Amino acid sequence: MDYRELLLLRAARQTGVLDALVSTAGTPAEVAEQAGVSERAAEATVGALVDLGFLQWVGGGVEPTNRLLGFITKTDVRSVGSLPRKLDVVDALVDLPAAMRSGKVPEFGVDEETRLRNRLGAAAARPDAEVRAAVTAAVREHPDAESVLVVGDDAGQHAVEFAQRGFDVAFRHEAAVVDSLRPLLAPEPVELVPGNVTDPVDADADLVLLPHALCTRSEADARDLLAAACESAAEDGVVVTVDRFGSDPALTAELLATTEAGAVREQSTVIEWFVEAGLADAATTNVPGTRYGVVAGRRRAVQ
Repeated sequence: MDYRELLLLRAARQTGVLDALVSTAGTPAEVAEQAGVSERAAEATVGALVDLGFLQWVGGGVEPTNRLLGFITKTDVRSVGSLPRKLDVVDALVDLPAAMRSGKVPEFGVDEETRLRNRLGAAAARPDAEVRAAVTAAVREHPDAESVLVVGDDAGQHAVEFAQRGFDVAFRHEAAVVDSLRPLLAPEPVELVPGNVTDPVDADADLVLLPHALCTRSEADARDLLAAACESAAEDGVVVTVDRFGSDPALTAELLATTEAGAVREQSTVIEWFVEAGLADAATTNVPGTRYGVVAGRRRAVQ
């Protein structure tokens, strides 16, 4: 979406126009009355949302389309889509000057539970081809692996992909995330292990995958995460992280606005963290067909 369209959608969310449209308002006049905006604003916003495919005219009023579903229900994160999260990021970017001065993350304009659901929804909207490519890249680092531990996977897609390929899979994430994803992952042969991602899991896994789990965290938390992953791996097991590395101004701005210490790092920096965590033979590669890179290392037996 054009940045002006995103900001219009943000304004519609901030003023209560979206709430009115997904409840009882069916005309611009009703929107103006319920949201407390001017008739001009209501007419222009409703017209734009129709043009953007969020609303459709039915008889003499408008009704939400499936594209607006992510703003209506958060029960199934697969129905949320990526757009609510984009608006959360826009909220944060608008407040970025204040965040730069204070070092504090802004409130995003929605409550914490909604922010979490929006984040998981955006992760669930990740293209299947990207998930398959990341899993394939991880498998190449340890072709003989049988057991896999996936840590910090916001939508559980990578864990599901491993399971569908016949691996014995465990999934580790914070309890709030696991609880949100439990209905989605229940039909899959994936063991759910809620808990702090910086605490090790008694998994003895051949392969530990950290998908998109480092850049959103502080350096200290990222190092703790790698140390826990190493401890969760079997002797001679492999730890793999898939993430964005190097130069990425857009993601840098997002992380500056939405996290207190997240950053896009160089692969060479993450290799140093691998070595410090006890992971040998650390090496880098790319995930073909994506913007992502890989850092992988092997847990050696204690001599």
